[in-house]
Amino acid sequence: MLHFLHVSGGYGNVEILKDITFSIDPGSFIGIIGPNGSGKSTLLRTATKVLRPFKGEIYLQKKSMEDVTLKEMARTVAVVPQDSLFTFPFKVLDVVLMGRTPYISRLGLESKEDLMVAFEALECVDAMHLRDRFIDELSGGERQRVIIAKALAQKPQILFLDEPTTHLDISHQIEIFSLLRRLNKDAGLTIVTILHDLNLASEYCDDLILLSDGAIKKRGTPKEVLDYRTIEEVYKTVVIVKENPMTSRPHIFLVKR
Repeated sequence: MLHFLHVSGGYGNVEILKDITFSIDPGSFIGIIGPNGSGKSTLLRTATKVLRPFKGEIYLQKKSMEDVTLKEMARTVAVVPQDSLFTFPFKVLDVVLMGRTPYISRLGLESKEDLMVAFEALECVDAMHLRDRFIDELSGGERQRVIIAKALAQKPQILFLDEPTTHLDISHQIEIFSLLRRLNKDAGLTIVTILHDLNLASEYCDDLILLSDGAIKKRGTPKEVLDYRTIEEVYKTVVIVKENPMTSRPHIFLVKR
């Protein structure tokens, strides 16, 4: 579905990503992890055509990213950013309808189909009851569900998320990732998310890409990637890794210095 072949890239003349090669298959739930400055956000921006790679090739559904138009991109890939700022207190339904922009005619008028898709997206994230509320009135968890509904209204095949639970408490973190897991399993949506929380990544992602200094250090299942030697080498922190008795997935404990 999405393929990176020997991609290097960054900002200006500063190379951040170094010879990145990987593929994202349909139906995957992938976590991109790594310490600050390892290239996670740069990888996401390169994958979504915000940044043009210095070297290498990127293919979206076997088509060179160079030849993918912005409208094609918006109809295939949706992004949930780390922070979504609104300068006007839009109603929730209006926010979700923004996701229909790639499909709306030049007249800028929403069709009955656009409204139907927006309602479906709100239902999907259990936020239909919020449709007439203003976005700035919502709690963090409610707001994040609405932003995900906006992304779903694009009818994407791949959903990228940049730290989707950064400002949420643990209850809302579980709520959001349970929603993402349901979208992945029930709707077949391919999900790629940047995460700092290694335990969330372990519990919800089926595949992890660990970045270190702009390169892929390791890729595989949580059990394959989250071993204590690798974590200590990359994060420069002493940890203990134990199996979660409920899920059999690795759980990381920090060791106090």
